[in-house]
Amino acid sequence: MNRYFLHENLANNKVQLHHYLGDVFQSISDIDLNDIHNSIKSDAEIFYFIPSSRVTSFPIDSDNSASEENLKAEILSSMDTYIVSDISNNDIFIHRNNDLNIAFLVDKNYLDSIYEPLLQTGAKIKVYPEHLLLYSYRKSSIFEILDRTIFSFKSGEGFSQASNNLKSYISILNNEQGEYKPVLLTNNEMLNKHFNDCDEEEVALDLLHINFVKNHDNLPNLFKQGFFLKYWLKRFQIGKVDYAIACAFFLIILIYPIATTSLNNNYSENYKNGTINLFKAINPNIKKVVNPRRQIDEIINSYNLEKASELSIQGIESLKRLDIPQITKVTIDVKKSEASLRLTELGVNQYNFLKNLMPQANIDLIEEDIQTSDGKISGSIIIGLGGTK
Repeated sequence: MNRYFLHENLANNKVQLHHYLGDVFQSISDIDLNDIHNSIKSDAEIFYFIPSSRVTSFPIDSDNSASEENLKAEILSSMDTYIVSDISNNDIFIHRNNDLNIAFLVDKNYLDSIYEPLLQTGAKIKVYPEHLLLYSYRKSSIFEILDRTIFSFKSGEGFSQASNNLKSYISILNNEQGEYKPVLLTNNEMLNKHFNDCDEEEVALDLLHINFVKNHDNLPNLFKQGFFLKYWLKRFQIGKVDYAIACAFFLIILIYPIATTSLNNNYSENYKNGTINLFKAINPNIKKVVNPRRQIDEIINSYNLEKASELSIQGIESLKRLDIPQITKVTIDVKKSEASLRLTELGVNQYNFLKNLMPQANIDLIEEDIQTSDGKISGSIIIGLGGTK
């Protein structure tokens, strides 16, 4: 994996970029922070180190069991007395585990100025106070990076001071923390003089970088995770086509419930109308369907089923076997035990044969409404079924 360690170069307002491929050092360069997206791809990992002079550290009592919100309120209240800027302009980060209990305050505007160019890379981002680079190697130690000297303390607190102010800071440090016995990780004449009874271990910056990769998981990352659309699009290398597909997918998710509800309402309305039409076909007297099951029972009960069971349709079956195409329509009235036959140009002889057949088929001729033209009979007749007339 490509890893990049970024340290601010306060002398030229740029960042010093250290590039590693895995654990192997590749290159070092100074670059404008706003241009790093041209050098770092989305498959990389970024470790950005904030100069410790920009971070206010505040150790937390390991026995303090207050909630994070209450703890923040306590810290902000106690720090408000000696922080010059408006305390509300600072972000506070709480970190508590078995090894380190500490809070960091950092100016919000400063953090935003870092986050914005870092997000443009789409890479995996981690932001730390610079003294934690030393802390992960030797908790109490001193090291030099670029134009500043960095101090790390066992509590997790730290500070950095420009080289030209180093002497005055050491004087203050001796007065306030006379018990401070750091490991000197750099060869500096002034430091050697003031900490002449301390251990020395001169190391290179790349060794601290590699060590930090292995030990940073339990240290407070000051990068605030959030939903930054452009960042996540680049992080997962989502192109315009993928973005369009994703938008369409989410749009479908939003529209689907609305469309389903509309279709269900439409089906319900069609079912309702179909039910009403069916009831009207069964019984034209029904004007409103309220309880379909009850109303269909009423329709069934309204018929004399005992009488209907006595109805003989043998006569109709006899007429059907004659296969007379001039009988164009047959309508049966079950209640009256009658049938209406529509005749269309039936020959007179055939009609007389039909009339003579009716008594044998237990059929009564009830009514005739016919016209004769050129030996053909047209019209309708009503017959009684089962010899009821």
